[in-house]
Amino acid sequence: MSYAYDIFISYRRNPETLSWINEHFVPILTQQLEFQLAYTPKFYIDQQMQAGSSWPPALGAALGASRVLIALWTGNYLASVWCTQELSHMLAREKEAKLRTAANPLGLVIPAFIHDGESYPAAIKHIQPFEIQSSFNSRMARNSPRAEDLAAALSKHAPAIAQSISGAPAWRKDWATKAADTFYKLFHQRAHAEQTSVPRFTRRKPRPKRRSR
Repeated sequence: MSYAYDIFISYRRNPETLSWINEHFVPILTQQLEFQLAYTPKFYIDQQMQAGSSWPPALGAALGASRVLIALWTGNYLASVWCTQELSHMLAREKEAKLRTAANPLGLVIPAFIHDGESYPAAIKHIQPFEIQSSFNSRMARNSPRAEDLAAALSKHAPAIAQSISGAPAWRKDWATKAADTFYKLFHQRAHAEQTSVPRFTRRKPRPKRRSR
């Protein structure tokens, strides 16, 4: 087995954001990357919306089988434990592969601001993001000025994204197994911390008061 995906899209789960990703971001970026890579890149986009019981290990396995991660940055990105884990996993892989050094300046994490970037942490400010806030609107038309701006921005940044994809280190099996195991454990730790029984929605009848003698 080797890499299954070229790009893992990390985003704060929301149906409106997912709609914009599927209808605008991925189609335009796919076209631009085809020009650079000479093949059609494969994307992983989690569309489970955190439902069901089998998605955590599948999510981790997909992350471990992806060459690079594009983090769609929003003000609440780090409020999601899953986004945080996705980002942390890929940053750890960068360090392990000795990337972002003078000898090898490429990285595997590509932040794209689709909302306010004020929450962008100081620890990763050395990673240059690209900003597409003005083009983030799930209701925009395909031929709208917003869509044209998005196409122009992705055309500009596609060469660097393609370079990161091509420069990804040789795939290692333990990336997928380690991420899948981490996500599985995290899911069950959080599940145990939450309510596991069906709440009582009816009030208990008060017990009759005992007559005093």
